Amino acid sequence: MKSKIILILVQVVLLGVAGGATWWFTKGSAPAPVDGEVVEEAPKAKQPIYFSIEPAFVVNLQDTRSTRFVQIQVDLMSREQEVLDHVEMYLPRVRNDLIMLFSRLDREAISTEESRLKLQQDTLDTVNTVLKDEAGKAGIEAVYFSKFVVQ
Repeated sequence: MKSKIILILVQVVLLGVAGGATWWFTKGSAPAPVDGEVVEEAPKAKQPIYFSIEPAFVVNLQDTRSTRFVQIQVDLMSREQEVLDHVEMYLPRVRNDLIMLFSRLDREAISTEESRLKLQQDTLDTVNTVLKDEAGKAGIEAVYFSKFVVQ
């Protein structure tokens, strides 16, 4: 009789452990849908789309000692094709405004990683300003410099 009680207690403890483990591993998941209930999935992030502004920009650096040049290849990223279509449509103004931005550079403005990151942010702001002015909507999420040569 005593061994039956011990066996029953072991089974109760094992069931409790199994139930606790099940609760622990499923506590963060969403509840199961009730019959007829529609479960909405979280929207997936759209894939990034890239646009390279060709040809690369080549501008003089503001340097009093010698003539120096910087070559910058600018690549834009958005998740909406419409935004990149607007970039292509207004590309002459985008190129103009970026040339004006890059032509103000001097050696100090590109000598450190922090200064290049600031230039990257200024480039993003410039492109989005053109898009907002011309198309009424910005939408470039990131700017990448895929080529950055100082000569």
